[in-house]
Amino acid sequence: MGLPSLREAVRRHPGAWSLGAAFAASLLLRGLYLWGAPDRDWPFSIFFAGDARFFHTAAVDLARGRDAATALPYHPPLFPALLGGLYHLLGEPRGSALPYKLALACVGAATVALCLGWWRRLLGPAWSAVAAGLYATSFGWLVLSTTYSNETLSALWLCFTCALVLKGGESLSWPAAVALGAVMGLGTLTRAEHLGLWPFLLVYAWTARERERPPRPWLWRWGAAVGVSLLVLVPGAVRNLDTMRTLNAQAPHLEPLPEWVPVTVYGPLNFAMANHAGATGGFTPALINQGGSNGQLEPSRPEHRRLLLHGYAEGLRWMVAAPGDAARLAWTKLDLWLDGLRLGVGVSDVPGGLVGARAPVDVFVPDDARLKWPLTALLLAGMLLSLRPAFAPFRLLSLVVLHRVLVTLAFFGYARGLLVVFPALLPLLVLPLKVLAERRAAVARGAPVVALALLLLLWLEAAVLATREPPRRFMASGSTDATNGKLIQDDRVRLWPQP
Repeated sequence: MGLPSLREAVRRHPGAWSLGAAFAASLLLRGLYLWGAPDRDWPFSIFFAGDARFFHTAAVDLARGRDAATALPYHPPLFPALLGGLYHLLGEPRGSALPYKLALACVGAATVALCLGWWRRLLGPAWSAVAAGLYATSFGWLVLSTTYSNETLSALWLCFTCALVLKGGESLSWPAAVALGAVMGLGTLTRAEHLGLWPFLLVYAWTARERERPPRPWLWRWGAAVGVSLLVLVPGAVRNLDTMRTLNAQAPHLEPLPEWVPVTVYGPLNFAMANHAGATGGFTPALINQGGSNGQLEPSRPEHRRLLLHGYAEGLRWMVAAPGDAARLAWTKLDLWLDGLRLGVGVSDVPGGLVGARAPVDVFVPDDARLKWPLTALLLAGMLLSLRPAFAPFRLLSLVVLHRVLVTLAFFGYARGLLVVFPALLPLLVLPLKVLAERRAAVARGAPVVALALLLLLWLEAAVLATREPPRRFMASGSTDATNGKLIQDDRVRLWPQP
């Protein structure tokens, strides 16, 4: 017993121990970040407000078993359901959201550990550990995984999706097909665009299949996976049926809304809001505000009903009428998305720092952009390397990133939209470094060790800052509410550390 038996256990199950260590280290850093944060008791972060207010209200309704007022199914339901489950289990918040943030931090830490599990097969043990260290210490993810953000859950489903597809790329088993379908369905109930991954997954799986085998079994199994994912959406669609019928009955003089809504109605509306003459590339409710509705979506208003029903046509009509403006807007969206690469590592966001701005419903981005373009070049290099036969599994990750780019170009440019594809993006960033290092044996052995040693210093920094009293404070500026003078959290807010 004792130390020898522990060594033996590690020797027998090194993979499980490495995943456990990754989870524990990631959770520790998230806990230290929260403990040293001035907003640890709030239901949102000063670095990301997002839809926290809605998630909290919906979770309270669910925890109390109270039916929410008839409202459009705008937000996908799974994250509010998870938060409502936490409220039911731990009790509703009583002055502090810290217990719920720690529970969500466990989800984020588990995602890091699970990614490490399948990254090892792509990058090897050393470089996969570096990638996991970058994920664990990412400042953007320290923020998102410790607040009310559905990106935390979405990244977990993406991690599972990539792992299952890579494992069954050549020959998907029936159990794996069912599991993949379930994960894709749950991912869609978290963020609707997850369903749009199917064409990209199928392209990868078709090109990776064993050519000697007849295609019929492949078609049956992958078809079953798609079918299972759609079946997962049926209960929500049935639940939304009464809501949509009620909304149509309240405005019988208007064109009826679709009654069959599996997840959300926001596709046409968001497309129209993202593509018009006043669009900024990021989120802006300018179209909704027409007529003085103050950002509140009211399906009984004719102009809002038109956007809900014909938003795609309206957005495409503007693109055709102003192709030059549409092209410039597309570049702005991509540039805003790539701003996610400005975010550094550790609780102090090294090297970008903590002076910057938080765009509407997006995560904080530092003013310092020194990481952005070098990391963009690394990402492109990784995607190009994935075209080589030796790196064929990385093609799946390139397709996942490409899907996110297309979603960004169609809708809004969010820095958090880049962070949510970290399970696919980080191996592509690390791959070129691995290829360069392996040109020299000494560098190949030493580079990952040095990188991990430097990353470990971030835990020490976090521990020092967590024990500081009082915690770090920040200053903020932005537009204010005319009634109470408070900052409008859904607008652009500048942030900087208090001197």
